[in-house]
Amino acid sequence: MFRSKTSQFLALAAINLIGLVVLVVGVELVLGNWLTPYVVPRNGIVNRTYVYRQNLYPPYGTITYTRDRFGLRGVHEPLSKVELVTVGGSTTDQRYVADGETWQDVLRARSGLAVANAGIDGMSSFGHIVAVEDWLHRIPDLAPRFYLHYIGVNDAALVSGPTLSDRGGDEAGLVRILRARSFIVGAIENLWFRAQGPRAVSHGAIKLPPGHSSDEMVKVSVDTSGIDDYIAKHYKPNLRKLINLHRSRGEEVIFVSQPAHPALVRWQGPDTYVAAWDSSLGHWAVALRSINAATREACEEAADICHFVDVADKVTFEPEDFYDLVHSTASGAKKIGAFLAEHLAFIQRGEKGEPDQSKMQAPSR
Repeated sequence: MFRSKTSQFLALAAINLIGLVVLVVGVELVLGNWLTPYVVPRNGIVNRTYVYRQNLYPPYGTITYTRDRFGLRGVHEPLSKVELVTVGGSTTDQRYVADGETWQDVLRARSGLAVANAGIDGMSSFGHIVAVEDWLHRIPDLAPRFYLHYIGVNDAALVSGPTLSDRGGDEAGLVRILRARSFIVGAIENLWFRAQGPRAVSHGAIKLPPGHSSDEMVKVSVDTSGIDDYIAKHYKPNLRKLINLHRSRGEEVIFVSQPAHPALVRWQGPDTYVAAWDSSLGHWAVALRSINAATREACEEAADICHFVDVADKVTFEPEDFYDLVHSTASGAKKIGAFLAEHLAFIQRGEKGEPDQSKMQAPSR
């Protein structure tokens, strides 16, 4: 009798499991993207417009954040007309800068270039490769002359050793495929994104602890062996692979160094300083400086197609241009966009070196 009941239970469970599998397969075939030749990775941020409150920096107000059906932000022309694609993490995405005010919008307005913003929060140099290979180079009709990589801040956090996930391990495999193709996984991601909204992004306004001065800085002294090892083993090889990906398509590459909040991180000569009230930033600040230098070096190795733009060292930022360690406010976006526009005009003219800084027009505030 016991065996009979067990057999009946197992048979019923098997029938239910088969029925569930058939149902899931049917839903996926009808509603999923398994038969579509091309789909955008991370479809949780495709064809979406979000409106939410921005309380991180003045003037406080409402943010409208939009992505098109290919996951791109700030596209105003047909994709065949796009001349520049910007790739990067949250400092490229700019979740807390409204549509029309990002540094890409400023760059477009000042240069006349048709721009597409392909920023995705958390993207390191490993993610830049995945984004170009599995996303941007597969979008129909997208064939820009320039790819601008705003790169470095997330790699500065990986110098202690990137994990398999950091290297695109699971995203390059089954998880990435499911996120791109599966209706069920996409629906769950969309619900999660709607529920979390901007709160899912680890941004926050700077709060100075009581009793500390905002301009009190301390010199950093750290062991750079781990930083140097990461740059040699991972960062520079990733940049070289990016350059080769673009070279194979006849595209020009622009690498841009990344700045930090001037009240938190300051680079003077060979020395790095951080805010006295947050000295834990020291290792990261030294890493970012080294990574910015490595970005320049990798670009100079491929000077025939690569252009380096030094936002970190050449643009003068004020504390109000950032709302946290690395994320710019609308005023910071104006400065970045204006600076990049001047350099793009210089690059388009085929000139070598850098524009005359004294002749560059300061952005209006």
